Amino acid sequence: MRLTDTIRRAGRSLRQAKARTLLTSLAIGVGAFTITLALAAGEGGRQYAGEIISSNTDVRELFVQPKQDNMTDPTKPREFVEGPSMTFGGGFSQQMLSTKDIKTLESIENVTEVVPIYNASALYVTREGQKKFQAGLEPHNSSMRSEVLAGTTDHVGNNQVILPSAFADVLGLPDGEAAIGKTVQVVMENAVTGQRKTYTLQVSAVVKSSVISAIGSTTLQVSRDTVANMYSFAMAGTPMADAYVGAGVRAKDEASVEGVKKAIEDKGFLAQTAEDLMGFLFQFINVLMGILIGFGALAVLTSVFGIINTQYISVLERTQQIGLMKALGMRRRDVGRLFKFEAAWIGFLGGALGSGAALLAGTLANPWISDTLSLGESRLLIFQPWSFAVIIGGLMFVAVVSGILPSRKAAKLDPIEALRTE
Repeated sequence: MRLTDTIRRAGRSLRQAKARTLLTSLAIGVGAFTITLALAAGEGGRQYAGEIISSNTDVRELFVQPKQDNMTDPTKPREFVEGPSMTFGGGFSQQMLSTKDIKTLESIENVTEVVPIYNASALYVTREGQKKFQAGLEPHNSSMRSEVLAGTTDHVGNNQVILPSAFADVLGLPDGEAAIGKTVQVVMENAVTGQRKTYTLQVSAVVKSSVISAIGSTTLQVSRDTVANMYSFAMAGTPMADAYVGAGVRAKDEASVEGVKKAIEDKGFLAQTAEDLMGFLFQFINVLMGILIGFGALAVLTSVFGIINTQYISVLERTQQIGLMKALGMRRRDVGRLFKFEAAWIGFLGGALGSGAALLAGTLANPWISDTLSLGESRLLIFQPWSFAVIIGGLMFVAVVSGILPSRKAAKLDPIEALRTE
């Protein structure tokens, strides 16, 4: 019997029991639905993480921190480490970079710039006649890509500021280029004396607030000298006056990044490249994706028993038919192949229905998810064509394996005994 004839006959046999075939296919389709969405979420998560990192980092930059307390055994006292630190409850402290550490980093070969990370926040920012709003402060980094709504972000002077669009709105600034050159007042407060100092800054640019930018809707970008001056004023008289949570170190070129990283680690610091940050995020995403795929695989495993049961019932119901086919000369191999193809059809239908439903649900849900999570134009569920082929093919294989025992039972039936069966 030709292969094409066997495939068509398998399809006709399943159409004779439409309800049973559909229910069995839907059972395996639940697993296909879950696995398809898991793969789409994993791809979307990886692309979104890549967008965040590429938008906020330069491949030449490294994030550097001092080595922290050893927390492997919380029952033992931790050794005192000389240098600035931020102390928390329970005796835990986070080591900070000092001015001496910054100079050490600057002295490393192929390092072109070291920018301390200032943990600076304004008491408030305002304009004349406007309300007061809390704000964070960051030194401007030209490598961070932002959508510029007005002005330019190429350079920020010591008396200038780049505002997120959310701040421009609440401070009553005019739209577009009319906002450029307007002034805002940034007020800092000393942590010890309570003395306040006002910095009047001109708006040099307005950028669109974006969830994939490190500069959020409540963070102002100013020059490095300005944020250093503000930080020094706010922390004067405290142990944090010359201490930084970390620093951004820029290598001369991409080829020298790994060498700079090794030199930094040899000096006793922790260093992470953009690739390291992406690796950590991708590992986290892969773990979540693996959990979802595990649930899908469990649904597929459950459906295996449904396929076996369906095939056994089909063999019992068609015993006389099988006997007649064998009496007319159909070989045992062809009988077994017929039932395996029936199982493959069930796997195909289940995979197609589940994957198709996942594609439809994901396409409809993507805008809602992006809006709910404030992802902007980014999409959390990204479907790739190869995943549909792999899922459907894999489920067909699982279905065929599930149908081996029923097909063997059908192939071994004695034609005379089968024809006598009522």
